[in-house]
Amino acid sequence: MTTAIAETYLRSTRASERAAAAAYLANAALAAETPRDDRHAAISALTLLADDPSPNVRAAIALALAGSRRAPLHIVLHLAKDQPSVAAPILLRSPLLTEGDLVELVATLDARGQTVIARRAGLTPGVTATLSAFGPREAVIELARNDDAEILPSAFRQMVERFGCDAELREILIRQARLPVDCRHRLLASIGDVLSQSAFVKATIGSERAARVTRDACARSTVSLVEGARTAEMSELVARLRETGHLTTAFVLRCMALGKMEFFVHLVAHLSTVPQERVRTILVSGRDLAITALFEKAGFAAPIHQPLVGAIHVWRSVARGDRIAGVREASQAMIDAMGEENSSQAGPVVSLLRQVQADAMRAAATETVRIAA
Repeated sequence: MTTAIAETYLRSTRASERAAAAAYLANAALAAETPRDDRHAAISALTLLADDPSPNVRAAIALALAGSRRAPLHIVLHLAKDQPSVAAPILLRSPLLTEGDLVELVATLDARGQTVIARRAGLTPGVTATLSAFGPREAVIELARNDDAEILPSAFRQMVERFGCDAELREILIRQARLPVDCRHRLLASIGDVLSQSAFVKATIGSERAARVTRDACARSTVSLVEGARTAEMSELVARLRETGHLTTAFVLRCMALGKMEFFVHLVAHLSTVPQERVRTILVSGRDLAITALFEKAGFAAPIHQPLVGAIHVWRSVARGDRIAGVREASQAMIDAMGEENSSQAGPVVSLLRQVQADAMRAAATETVRIAA
C-alpha cells in the first residue's frame, strides 16, 4: 500500500479501510528507512486517527506501535488511556511507558486496564506496590501470578491484608517462593479458620475436635515455616506469631524439641529484648543458671525451663559431634527433665512431647518407605 493509497483509505467511511490505512501508516512511521518528511506526515495522520470514532482503527494503531521504542510517545500515552480493547497492547508491551506512567495509569484506569498492567513483564517495585495497595481483586490475582514482576515483601503483605480471605489468591500466593514467611503463616492461619468454622467439618467431627485438629495442624505448619524461613525473616515471623496469639508454650516446646535453634534465638531475643548475639552465646555455651535467667526475662513459664534446658544440652552435644540424636532423643530429654516438682504441669507437656515424638517417627517411616520405593 503506497502513501497515496493510504490517504485515500483514510477518507473512507468504512472503519475497516481506515484501520488498514492506520496500520500501514504506523508501520511506516516506525520503519528506519522511511524518509523524515514522510515519517512526520505519517505521525501527523496517526495523531488524528488516535481519536477516530471507531475503536477498530485506534486498536490497529495501538497494536502496530505497542512493541516499538520508535513509536511516537504522545500517541502511545494517549492510546494507553483508551478503552481496554484498544489500550491492552500498549499497557502490556510498550517499552516507552515508564514506572511513573504506569503508576499514574494504575491510579486512573478501570479494573480491566489495571489487570492488563498487572500481567506486564518486568514490573518495577513502584508499580507492584501501587497495584497491591489499590488494585482490584482481579489485578492483584494477575500480579501474584506474574513471576517476572518485582514484588517487595511489603507489597505481598498488602495483598494478604486486602485479599487474604480470597481462596483463589491464597492458592496462588502459597505457591509463590518469594512470599515472606509471615505472610505464609497468615494464609495458613486463614485456611485453618475456614476449616474450623466449616459446617461440614463441625458436623463430621464436632466443633471441639475440629478446633483442636485445626489448631494442631496450624502448629505443625508453623514449625514447617520455620524450617524454610530465611534468617532475615525470622524476626518478622516471631512478631507475627506474637501478634496473633500463636506464640504459645506448646509452640515453643515443639520448636526446641525439633532443634530449631536459630529461630529459638530470634524468639528469645524478641521476647526478652536481649541482643541476638548475647542470646546466641548463652544458648550455645552459657551455664544453666544464665539460660534460666534468660527464659525468665523472656516470660517463659517456670515449669518449662528445665525441659528447654534439657533439649539445649542435647542439641549442643549434637553440634559438638559428641552424639547422634534427633527429635526423639531431644523430646525424651525434655520429658525426663520435667522432674517430680513439676508433676502438676507434667501431664499436658508430656502429652505434647509424646505427640512430637510420634510425629517424628511417622515422618521418618514415611521417608524410609519413599526412599525404598
